[in-house]
Amino acid sequence: MPKCPSHRNRRVPGALATTVFVLLATAGCKSAISRGPQLAPAPTPPGLWTEERIENGWITVNVGLPHHGRPPYPVVLNPIVPDHQLLALGIGVVRWKTNWDLLEPFGERAAPEPKPQLVGPPREKVGVWLLRSDRPGIIGKAYFSLITYNAHKTVPAVIDYLLGVRGVDPERIAITGSSTGGFTALQAMAEDPRLALGVIQVACGDYLRFLRSSSLALDDQDRWLVDGRMVLDEDYEAQLLAIAPIRRSANFPPRPLLLLSGAEDRAIPAACVRATAERFAEVYADAQVSDRFEWIEFEDGGHNLGPEAPPLVLEFLDRWLVQGRRSD
Repeated sequence: MPKCPSHRNRRVPGALATTVFVLLATAGCKSAISRGPQLAPAPTPPGLWTEERIENGWITVNVGLPHHGRPPYPVVLNPIVPDHQLLALGIGVVRWKTNWDLLEPFGERAAPEPKPQLVGPPREKVGVWLLRSDRPGIIGKAYFSLITYNAHKTVPAVIDYLLGVRGVDPERIAITGSSTGGFTALQAMAEDPRLALGVIQVACGDYLRFLRSSSLALDDQDRWLVDGRMVLDEDYEAQLLAIAPIRRSANFPPRPLLLLSGAEDRAIPAACVRATAERFAEVYADAQVSDRFEWIEFEDGGHNLGPEAPPLVLEFLDRWLVQGRRSD
């Protein structure tokens, strides 16, 4: 069992003026995970919910605003903590759904075409889940196309709608996300300056490092590399470099940003998160707002960070959205 540190803070090697919190999920280290507002365990009464279809019905948006407090309220897009806890803090909840079923043709579906007969042994796929691809040169291409669509199209459309919703503070629209949602949230912040704050859980901003090392992609396996290097199609690599948040980090300050990650996460490699955190630490330091960036790494955490993470998210949202500390 690891020993509890005498304090929670340590410097990140190579980073400038940032703090990393190493949180040990052990009984003897409760003080290391006791941050955040103390909330009653029972859910608060539901908020004032509305539902609207926007973009000609393409996106369904649900907005829940608190019963108490005084509007306009801050809101969080795509919350990664329970709705009732946000509402109890005086923070509104925004969720959206893309209605992909609208793409289906009207009437009977056409009969599926017969699959071509394979000649010889089937070609081995590379990667797993949504990153699975026919060959290494396009690993994750469909995955990042979906993320980019949501970050550059869907999220801005939802923000456009929120600007006209009574009771929503247009200067305090935040976004959170975990895993795929975390990639979307991070890229959306790089794209849209109207997002006032971000909380990113188990995701990173260095897309090339992610694809090389993630267990969902090339997994650092020699059979997918060329002389030890990852080789992507030239146009695909150029697209990734253009959208990768780590290369657009100057777009983030002074907006508060929190990264949460697990040191043992194989899907989102720790090296990718650390590179992202070090870069963001530099740009926030250069902007003289180092206190607005935090990276919290769970020493024994994997892709699921466990119950210690939500209180940290709530504390960050409470501090920067509710307590009047704006990012402008």
